[in-house]
Amino acid sequence: MLRITMTTSENIKSKLSNSISLKLGVILLLIILLQIPLSFVKGLINERQELQHQAQREINKRWGSEQYIGSPILNVYSANLNMQNSLDQSNNTNYQLTHSIHSDIFNVDIQLDAEKRYLGIYEAAIYVSNVTMSGSINLDKLSQNSSSDMKLFIPIKQPKGLKKIEKIIINGQPLEVKTHLITINNMTGIEIDLNQQHKNKKINYKIWLNIVGSSQFDVVPLAKNTTVNFQSNWSSPSFVGDYLPDERKITAKGFTATWQVNNLFQSSIKHTIPSNNQQNQYITYENLPTIGVKIIIPANVYQVNQRTVKYSFLIVLLTFTGFFLAELFFNLRLHPFQYLLIGVSLTVFYLLLLSLSEYLRFNLAFMISASSIIILIAGYCSVVLQQRTRGIYTGILFAVLYGFIFVLVKAEETSLLMGAIGIWLILALVMYLTRKIDWYKVNVSTTENNTDQ
Repeated sequence: MLRITMTTSENIKSKLSNSISLKLGVILLLIILLQIPLSFVKGLINERQELQHQAQREINKRWGSEQYIGSPILNVYSANLNMQNSLDQSNNTNYQLTHSIHSDIFNVDIQLDAEKRYLGIYEAAIYVSNVTMSGSINLDKLSQNSSSDMKLFIPIKQPKGLKKIEKIIINGQPLEVKTHLITINNMTGIEIDLNQQHKNKKINYKIWLNIVGSSQFDVVPLAKNTTVNFQSNWSSPSFVGDYLPDERKITAKGFTATWQVNNLFQSSIKHTIPSNNQQNQYITYENLPTIGVKIIIPANVYQVNQRTVKYSFLIVLLTFTGFFLAELFFNLRLHPFQYLLIGVSLTVFYLLLLSLSEYLRFNLAFMISASSIIILIAGYCSVVLQQRTRGIYTGILFAVLYGFIFVLVKAEETSLLMGAIGIWLILALVMYLTRKIDWYKVNVSTTENNTDQ
């Protein structure tokens, strides 16, 4: 009786240990469990990326953040004479903004010299720009009032980044620079005092500025006719704003771009009446369109790592599928712990890639990380699969797999198409290799073989 019970127990144990369904269930469970360390790797990538953003914000804070400049505006102030009291005959004169006159023509040439700055291992793109502005403002409709005061307002997003005003020429005459910061209707900039002799029917100006900033440089086209020319040594720009350039040229040495805009600002400006209910109107700026360039650091290391780790599930699935098929074709038995070791090795690849890519170029970091894991798994499999040649073939297959993933990561625009085709080919290969397997008889034949032995 005891012998019959032991035999029955051994048969059940043998069936369970040789059950294909149970083996597949364990493999699936391991794949799910491996998503836990992979999720930690993803969280680490996000954490390091946030540290990079903090470093970039710190660099921007010290150097200067995103900038914009707008076409110069003539602000007209009227004088109000107020008596202080009936006994004191002194008076106080203050000025109130009554008109804002935009440029009719505005041409700006921007020479943008960009470079990388580092805070620790983290980098940010900064620039030094030489800006040359020229244009004209028509004063025909403005009544000449001796008590009025005219100032030339130049919108600048971050006046801190204005390092130097090289020169200002008004109607052919150099102007002594007397500026002060001002914010008018939510637009920050500098105002330049104009002399009385400059109050003609037309103001022609030419201004040279030196402005520093980071990441992005915009132009706000407030004039009736605007022409913008950008020239830079940065080879990976992104053209942002509301309009693409009319002409552009990008080479390894830099880029040039040109925009021409006519009356762009007219539909985006809201007029408001001054508080004293005068009929003269000035301008409130809300959601103005812009023309701009963003200097992008190509192949951001953390973005590329994020794209790489997205394929982690696919790599683990293909790897475990390959070892499962090796068990069937070579009549081997791999323990779930051996699957687990191989899965952990695949996870370590992403940790190696992240840490190395912070110090090396991504291509080199990928090659070193992949080679390390391929050698590790190939050496392990040369023993586990009971033949050295099988370990060599395993290494070759992993080299092909990682090469396929590398191509997908680098081919941003066609990665979906290439990935879909690659998965289809792999699925077709698996279906071809397993087309003659009778899955209902696999368990029986394996059990019988073990019983005969």
